[in-house]
Amino acid sequence: MGRRERKIEKRKQLWMAVILVSLMVASGFGVIIGSRTSQLRYGDYKFIIKDNRYVTKINGNEMPFFFLPQETEYINLSNTVTNKLREAYFIMVTFDPEDEANLQVIEVTRFDLSQYLGKVVVNGVLAETEEYEELPEITCANATLKTPVILFNKTDFPSIVEDENCIYLNARGREFLRLRDRILYSYYGVIEEE
Repeated sequence: MGRRERKIEKRKQLWMAVILVSLMVASGFGVIIGSRTSQLRYGDYKFIIKDNRYVTKINGNEMPFFFLPQETEYINLSNTVTNKLREAYFIMVTFDPEDEANLQVIEVTRFDLSQYLGKVVVNGVLAETEEYEELPEITCANATLKTPVILFNKTDFPSIVEDENCIYLNARGREFLRLRDRILYSYYGVIEEE
């Protein structure tokens, strides 16, 4: 192999290296840009990630969720519960103020339900405490057909159970947010109930 042939071979290798590096850099940018504009679909709804939440448009308004619909579908929610919430004059929400381990997520869930259900929400506690002295005592005994009570109940397995106009959100920790999302997905028809 002569000097000229070696020079041509080195030039080919150099061009191949430049092309390979360019492809790697371009694919890296593609991954970065693609992950910022990632879009997820569920039925007719498109979700984007915004401020660490999944956001979709419902009735022309942006609605944030902690979980995608498919991550909440396994939680049984009857049409009865969804219809009670839709037809309620107002909704009462109550919790155990002594359940300190879950208070933060319960507060977020209570606030979000009052914001997104489009109903007047009356907040209360299961038993009076100094910390929540401004809130009335609300139990399932206060529940009626047109004023259901949502009660946060600490359990290991997340579920939504309705008993005589009292809707129990059974969960602990972050799972209360999953129940919040499940209710809102059904309430707005993102997840269709049979």
